[in-house]
Amino acid sequence: MQGKDLHLIRKAFRDWVNLDSWQSPCAITLTLRQAIFIEGDNGRIRQSLTQQEASQNFRHFMNRLNRSTFGKAAQRFGKGLAVVPILEGGSGKRLHYHTIIDCPAKFGGEFHAEIVRHWKATDWGYHQTDCQHGADRGWLNYITKFRDKADFVASIDLMNLRLP
Repeated sequence: MQGKDLHLIRKAFRDWVNLDSWQSPCAITLTLRQAIFIEGDNGRIRQSLTQQEASQNFRHFMNRLNRSTFGKAAQRFGKGLAVVPILEGGSGKRLHYHTIIDCPAKFGGEFHAEIVRHWKATDWGYHQTDCQHGADRGWLNYITKFRDKADFVASIDLMNLRLP
């Protein structure tokens, strides 16, 4: 894909994600373990993180977070938090997610603790997290930058994206 096309895709994505309709968007960075060790028949096996495993891990995290936020309605009726997940890193830089998640009013300032708790409970969740309230267009522009992404379009985790 040529540079001009990528700029058009990025602009269209930024325009599509309209933060004006969000209640309380939070700017969240979640880091991932780059490898885990699995006990097998032949001893410990080192498994490296792939983009697909990162996406599955993020989905598991969001399922846990949605369940703690909406209870059984998350599974029964598909209720869930709005989220824009962008995967960055690779080529020697730790894989991590930059996200925007709509903070539910019931958590208030405790939302970061919920994020950390559920992220650490996943297989690939690493302890470095950051949560800032008041995500805006500037954060959206930052997370959709071209730098630190091997493939810009593939870095947008569309399988886990959920808009209000």
